[in-house]
Amino acid sequence: MNAFIEPGVPVAIFWLFVGVAIIIQGISKSGFAGGAGILSLPLMMLVMPVDKVAATLLPLLILCDFNAIYHHRSNCNWGHLRAIYLPSILGILAGALVWWWVGREGIDAWGGYIKRFTGVIAILFGLYILAKDRSMAWVQQHHAGRKTAIVAGVAAGFTSTIAHAAGPIVSLYMYSQGMGKSLFVGTVAWTFTLINLTKLPFYVYVDLIDYSVLGFDLYLVPLIPIGSWLGHWMHHRVPERGFSRVIMVLTLVSGVQLVFNVPLVQWAVERVIPLP
Repeated sequence: MNAFIEPGVPVAIFWLFVGVAIIIQGISKSGFAGGAGILSLPLMMLVMPVDKVAATLLPLLILCDFNAIYHHRSNCNWGHLRAIYLPSILGILAGALVWWWVGREGIDAWGGYIKRFTGVIAILFGLYILAKDRSMAWVQQHHAGRKTAIVAGVAAGFTSTIAHAAGPIVSLYMYSQGMGKSLFVGTVAWTFTLINLTKLPFYVYVDLIDYSVLGFDLYLVPLIPIGSWLGHWMHHRVPERGFSRVIMVLTLVSGVQLVFNVPLVQWAVERVIPLP
């Protein structure tokens, strides 16, 4: 387990951050507060080495994807999916090349840059959550064409491979196509399933995923249905807008911490949970 914990991070804080991150993924994949999953990666990067975070999340995301497409197996516009998935392969290749280079040069040399990249993405997507309604209204009036699909696909593939953070890119593109809710949700689910499955062999090839990662994932798998159950429970009891605002604040704070290397989140948690 030592390989998964950043030096100096208390074990209680480690499990708190990782546990909350995986539960949030389950909540997000349940359909409640769909953009909430963006918080998981920066939250885990605060307590884990960056390469272990990316590797740990991918098998869990694939399990979530399989559950999503099971419920939406007949809801997919394959034309829109192909338009963004095929270009995403180029982005996945570019992201895999970055991870290969990081492995060759050493995570200590390049891990800080990946943290800052993830922090910037977290800040941008935190701002996206803030302006989500306005963004969706604008996108609804602008049908994305083939060129936009290529750009969005490459960007989605790259950001997904580096930081599992392509959600808003794919969602905004699909939303602009004017599909109904069921087709929209199903097509997005199928898109992420294909993108994540395409990433998997590259993660194995560049030695991100090994047996130790899969063993660690076994501890985390039970948290996914817990998050999914919470998502369904919250759907009828918790205002989605309010929950999304909480996620937005935490995402922005985590992003700022990753970019500027200031322990804001740990400081706040330690005020609530005094540690010896």
